[in-house]
Amino acid sequence: MKSMDKVYGCIYKKEFLATVEKNILPGSFVLKIWRPFDGLQDKMPLRNIPEFYFMVMAEDYPLEDIVVASEKIQLKCGQLFDAVEGNIYVAGETHPVIRIKLFDKSFLIRDIQSLFTDFGFEISMKKMAIKEKGVIKLKKYISLEEVDKGVYFDKKTPELAYFRIPHQIEWDLFEEITKRIKVNVALGDFDTAIGAFHIGNKVEYIIRVLKLQRSLESIDLIKKDYLIYINKPELLNINAI
Repeated sequence: MKSMDKVYGCIYKKEFLATVEKNILPGSFVLKIWRPFDGLQDKMPLRNIPEFYFMVMAEDYPLEDIVVASEKIQLKCGQLFDAVEGNIYVAGETHPVIRIKLFDKSFLIRDIQSLFTDFGFEISMKKMAIKEKGVIKLKKYISLEEVDKGVYFDKKTPELAYFRIPHQIEWDLFEEITKRIKVNVALGDFDTAIGAFHIGNKVEYIIRVLKLQRSLESIDLIKKDYLIYINKPELLNINAI
């Protein structure tokens, strides 16, 4: 098994987003995922489901600047959270964001906003009323363990795995394939997203899998079904028996 730390990756996901109205800096624009991991919530202990906030910023900020600032902020406030660079496309507009993965739900997003502004980050005051699905792009560093050729386990999050796909695929095709293979009850419950890793001088296109009982066998089954339709998308036009 090959261990890799600080692999740069991009993840794309579509989620239902809503504007946050409480516990934020006055006039600021913050979005939140409504029911993250929908379909898996009933199987996950409530305490294990973090909250995902998106602080809409006045401009794009580099991932490295966000990581350095978030480490200093966590030391200062004594709270753990995860902050990464991102963009959200929703309601016909694209917004630069900092995604905050918050583990302690008593810690207010307002306090994190305030601390980021102390480090020179400018938050957006162009608030919008959002309550619809949007596409999220996240840029982050990921620690990986290659457990099989082209199959990676996330070293920090035991429910996450990734597998390589032969080429980049469009979002609409990914959604079609996902809908088709989720009818296969043998795969169990899972959540997926698409993305890419930069490993060495190469770009690897991947699918990210959230699986509560993660195992190489379960990920291989999901990978097998995805690859069938990625390699032969015309099979999607054949009615399922």
